[in-house]
Amino acid sequence: MINTQGMSSSIAEKTLLQMNGEPLPIKHGFPVRVVVPGIIGARSVKWLDTITVSAQESPNFYQQHDYKILPPEAVDSKSAEKHWATTPAMMDMPVNSVISHPSDNSTVQTDEKSRIEVRGYAVPQGDQGPVIRVEVSADEGKKWIDAEIVEGKDSGKWSWVLWRANVQIPRGKGRKLVCRATDRGGNTQPRQSEWNLRGVGYNGWGGRFDLEIV
Repeated sequence: MINTQGMSSSIAEKTLLQMNGEPLPIKHGFPVRVVVPGIIGARSVKWLDTITVSAQESPNFYQQHDYKILPPEAVDSKSAEKHWATTPAMMDMPVNSVISHPSDNSTVQTDEKSRIEVRGYAVPQGDQGPVIRVEVSADEGKKWIDAEIVEGKDSGKWSWVLWRANVQIPRGKGRKLVCRATDRGGNTQPRQSEWNLRGVGYNGWGGRFDLEIV
């Protein structure tokens, strides 16, 4: 189910036999899993027992009828049907970032400078990493501050990074935070992704909502 059509020649497929120094768990693909850096996890085949070299893309259901960014005119299963065969399978991960702390609907204590600590992670687009910048905003994108990349910036072009920032935010209820990442290839998260059926490949700004700041 690995489609190499359109892949960068710099991508190296790897086989995974262990995870965190232990035998690969069944739920993660035991006995063997193929890992394709920079490519969506759906292409990193689990439970591998056969490799077939073919001039044609796999007819497997998940290659042909899933993990595809369908055009906007595909609004339901019926209107989508004619687009499955002509829409390319999703391969590269889009640049993306997530706020992992604080969580939605949480109460957060500010420091003496009316700041809160915000933490998260970010991934580059395909092989165009690493992520070189993450920004955070407390006013829905009117003003941004740069986060500090604290781990992963020297780990290679496919690696995710961990980041943190101290953000000034007014006390009160219903506060919001958003974040966006930029990678070395110049790809930056948009405010919103173009709509598609099932939301595949969504990479709009990361966010946390309904915060109570005290």
